[in-house]
Amino acid sequence: MKKIFSFIFLLVLTANITSCGYQLRGVQEVNFKSISIDGGSVNFVKALKNKFRQSGVKIRTTKAEKSLEIINDSFTKNILTLSSKGRVKEYEISYKVSYRVKLKDDSWSAPITIETNRDYTFDDANIIAKTEEELRLINGMHDQLIRTIVSQISVLK
Repeated sequence: MKKIFSFIFLLVLTANITSCGYQLRGVQEVNFKSISIDGGSVNFVKALKNKFRQSGVKIRTTKAEKSLEIINDSFTKNILTLSSKGRVKEYEISYKVSYRVKLKDDSWSAPITIETNRDYTFDDANIIAKTEEELRLINGMHDQLIRTIVSQISVLK
C-alpha cells in the first residue's frame, strides 16, 4: 500500500512540474561566431569565456566579430545590521561590472554598467556554513551578470 501511495505521489509531482512549463536553461543563443575579451578579473573572465564557448563562440585575441572590454568588475561587502552586542547580523554583497563593446563601425559603445546585490544573515557560531553560503551567492551573482552581458552583447549592433 505504501508503494502505491509513493508511486501516485511521484506521478502527481511529475505532472505538476511538467504542466507548469518548467524547463532547464539551455545554451544561450548568440548572433556572432567569435569574440575577443580584454580586461577584468581572472575568475570573471574565465567564467565569461566558458559561457561563450558553451554557446559555440570562439574566443580570439584578434580579428573577432565582437570585441568586449571589461572596464571594471568589483566586489564589495557591506555590513547591513549589527546586533545589540555589536556583532554583525547581516551582510550585503554587491558585484558590479562595467564594460563596453566595439560596434560594427569600429567605434566603442558607451560604457555599460550592471550590478547585482544580495544580502544574507551571518552567524558567528556557523562561520564555515556562512562562508560557503557567501561563496555560493557570489557564484550565482557571477552567473547572473554573465548571462546579462551575453544577452546584451547579442542585441548590440
